[in-house]
Amino acid sequence: MLWVLLAILFVVPLVLFYLLAIRSVDRYAPAPWWLLFLCLMWGAVGAVVPSVAAGMFGQEALDRAFDADLSERGAELSENIGATFMAPLVEEPAKALGLLVIYAFARRRVHETHGALSGVVLGGTIGLGFTLTEDILYIVGAAEEAGGAGFIGVFFIRTIMLGMGHATFTAFTGLGFGLFATMTSGWRWVMPWLGLGAAMIAHAGRNLFSSFLTLDGFGVVMVLLLHALVMLMFFGLLIGMAYRDRKRVQTGLGGVVGVLITKAEYEFIISPWMLVPGWNFIQLMGLPGSYQEAREKQLHCFQLAFIRNRARNEFANDDAPPVLDPVETEAIAAIQTANARGVLLARNIEPIRAGGGRAPRSG
Repeated sequence: MLWVLLAILFVVPLVLFYLLAIRSVDRYAPAPWWLLFLCLMWGAVGAVVPSVAAGMFGQEALDRAFDADLSERGAELSENIGATFMAPLVEEPAKALGLLVIYAFARRRVHETHGALSGVVLGGTIGLGFTLTEDILYIVGAAEEAGGAGFIGVFFIRTIMLGMGHATFTAFTGLGFGLFATMTSGWRWVMPWLGLGAAMIAHAGRNLFSSFLTLDGFGVVMVLLLHALVMLMFFGLLIGMAYRDRKRVQTGLGGVVGVLITKAEYEFIISPWMLVPGWNFIQLMGLPGSYQEAREKQLHCFQLAFIRNRARNEFANDDAPPVLDPVETEAIAAIQTANARGVLLARNIEPIRAGGGRAPRSG
């Protein structure tokens, strides 16, 4: 019991730190904390249970196939093949099921007001939940076998050095769902499957190299380099999707400058500095009025940009649709209300006093 408590005390704070780092990149449509908590719990509990059950049956079959009970070499092969092929085939679909539920049951078109980046964040959070439970189990097992040395060794390797592994794998699946939500062509239905396939391949590749490298000398160096590459892939994916969302915001709000927001507000909203942690908070705190009101107006601008950008693609060859999307109507009304109350997103400007009506769509 003591090892379990110690493992929780060591692993939980680091996983929460990783979660904060992931969410800090999602500037344009940050997922609510309650949703991130549900994703974390799905990864920690919902995805672990079927993964463990299926993994046990699969490993038993491999043990029989390679005569693991009779041969040390057979046991080693069974374990390595199970980690390389069985784990990705079982664990990644189990984690993806949480994303499927989120995107299937979200209120109509709400998920479309978020970019593909949100899918990456949600997928990464599910992966962190899986890491939370898996690392605690591995650390406790090592501690019971080798005491404090086993505890520290496994914690350092799995949680510190390899802690972003599952987050990275499930982020690929999340990217697939995020692209599904934002694309308009028939290819959108393929994206979740491609994302899941990429997650399985990345997971299998990581486990393949880790399983057949000895943890001494050159092997340790290679494992550490491998997982440094995994972390670079993950944060590279986050930053790449953030820039993609910035472009969508830039395009989506182009037609409302001078109608709903001023040019100075538009330039602030699309600033590349938005992706630097802390910059947006400092800028909003420096504005006259309430930080919370300014942030809410900013988020409604992002929401409007995403839904208009999608509508712009859907009706590329037609006139503007006669009826605004309900989500778009809500966002416009919220921005107009903020303007009427004098909420500003830039210094030394006068807010636009909207007299009602429809903001024109950008072509």
